[in-house]
Amino acid sequence: MTIPVDHEQRRIAILETAFELFAADGYGGVTYQKIADGCDIARTSIYRYFKSKEEIFTYAIILTTNKLTAITEKVLERTDWTAIEKITRIMHITVRLLADNKVFLTVVLDYALTQKQTGNDIKRRVRRHTFGMKYILYRLLKDAAQNEEVKIKKPEIVSTHLYSFLESFVLNLTVTNAQDTKDCLESIDSYIESIKNGDT
Repeated sequence: MTIPVDHEQRRIAILETAFELFAADGYGGVTYQKIADGCDIARTSIYRYFKSKEEIFTYAIILTTNKLTAITEKVLERTDWTAIEKITRIMHITVRLLADNKVFLTVVLDYALTQKQTGNDIKRRVRRHTFGMKYILYRLLKDAAQNEEVKIKKPEIVSTHLYSFLESFVLNLTVTNAQDTKDCLESIDSYIESIKNGDT
């Protein structure tokens, strides 16, 4: 009797194995065959799910981005929270999600460096994945300023400052390991408190 294959479960298993290999050997050090060997399935079987190593990488980014987008949308839909409360929750959720995906972020950084070394310009791709969050923060800050929840004149600058906390956290998480989640969240809360009081 043939046991049916759960294709989505297998897709996730391939993805997880690939990222473990990427984290151990670097994006450039992993071949499609190595991924197949790590999954203990034929290379031709993996082609049913992913056509290339880069497609595996791209799919992982989409999954992670979609997860964050879904959570963020639920926060934005809340009518019982102020704009500044939504900003705080989104920042906290994002930091925790980043902390839970350290291996993923390490692979992303390695991929970006590999692409740069080979002369590929990935600025457009990076902007595509970061623009959404920056715009959400800007829009919420604009609402917060109009509702006098915060005392700021340029929400676009403050949104850039908030986003820089996330960028700094990613760098520390993947490279220097010099800042933990609690420290980052405390810094964010302190900054948000300062814009509420007009201290920035």
